[in-house]
Amino acid sequence: MMDATALLSTLRARDVRLWVEDAQLKCSAPVGVLDASLRQALASRKQEIIAFLQQADALKSGPASIVPIKPEGCRPPIFAVSGHGGDIFCFLPLARQLHAEQPMIGVQPPGLDGTEPLNSVEALAHYEIAQIRQYRPHGPYLIAGHCAGGTLAFEVAQQLIAARQDVALLALIGSPFPKMFGRASLLWMRLSGYMRALTPGAFTRKLQRRLERQRAQSVVGSETLSARRRVEKATVAAVRRYRPRPYPGEIDLFVTADKWHRSDLWRAFAGTLREHHLEDFEVNDLLLGPNVSLLAASLQGRLNQLC
Repeated sequence: MMDATALLSTLRARDVRLWVEDAQLKCSAPVGVLDASLRQALASRKQEIIAFLQQADALKSGPASIVPIKPEGCRPPIFAVSGHGGDIFCFLPLARQLHAEQPMIGVQPPGLDGTEPLNSVEALAHYEIAQIRQYRPHGPYLIAGHCAGGTLAFEVAQQLIAARQDVALLALIGSPFPKMFGRASLLWMRLSGYMRALTPGAFTRKLQRRLERQRAQSVVGSETLSARRRVEKATVAAVRRYRPRPYPGEIDLFVTADKWHRSDLWRAFAGTLREHHLEDFEVNDLLLGPNVSLLAASLQGRLNQLC
């Protein structure tokens, strides 16, 4: 039997219109289009289709900061908070590798539209929680972040727990501990990166990523690029000032080869810590490179335990 996504595509091609009214699935179809097999498929997938249509309506009327990276699927969505540059589309390759029924929703910070960016992690988390809860008022919540977004995801989870909401997953993917965003640590990281780039393979990967960034930047206007840089500067400064508090829940820490991240420092702040070791690869290679399937398999294994 076809899945919900394939069924919707088939019905759309046959000019069948579906909508939700008073929590009931409604249907309008040309005479003779809905044969017995399609009626049976509709009946068996009814709840999945209702959930899909409700999510689509929420996205159309939802806040501008909510971005549907992969909205399809009947499972609770992963809310992927942005990294320091406000980019959430770096999660797209990962989202495509996860279970077909696993949605992923990006949450962008304010400031990308040219308004003033927020300058504290607590304020950023408060803002993004408002966007998340407008889209999905109650948990369980699945929260993920990478790079500086890991610190933001950590504070988002803290504030959700304080609001008596259930956080079923807090995934920190290649997330440096906040103090590693200090100026001395960042300088050491850049110098180390230059040294690693002297090897032929690393130099090729670094050059390829730089060309990809340049191509991406070439299709956006100078005002958009300037706004993104202001958001990046404000977010890095906010993470640098942030002082984490012990988190009473579980943290899933995806440890990469980026040694300067000092991911081990998160251990002291977790009620329970699960470590997923992917130390043969740097976080950029896992999120954007050919090894994204390894990260996806590791994350999917954890998600399967929650179902």
